[in-house]
Amino acid sequence: MIKWNLVLQFIGTIFVPLLYLENILIAFSNPNSFNITPSLIILGLILALLGLILWVLSYINLGRSFGVLPQKQKRVKKGVYKYLNHPMYIGIWLTFLGLSLANASWQALVFLNLVTTPLLFIRATLEEKQLE
Repeated sequence: MIKWNLVLQFIGTIFVPLLYLENILIAFSNPNSFNITPSLIILGLILALLGLILWVLSYINLGRSFGVLPQKQKRVKKGVYKYLNHPMYIGIWLTFLGLSLANASWQALVFLNLVTTPLLFIRATLEEKQLE
């Protein structure tokens, strides 16, 4: 008998990171699709770096609480989680925004706004319901 809950967890564990990867692939495979200035490239790189730092710090602060799919657990209140509710999702979003700008990829910006941002919002909302 198939345990559908485990199948859905497996699909979510694989599918969600692949969607994040897709945003990066779009940014790098469609560069220079709009007019860009050197200052916008620099701004994009700074945003991507800040996002990546926030993303990594969040991961470190989560420790054993990290999971790809939301699950019932205690709320982390240390490190960057003292100041922000979902710093990892903010870091992911800033990283992808920065990479999209630095590569001048309007396709990646569209994907960020139509797929990645709603996905991050849905994950944060589901996670809020699970945290104690």
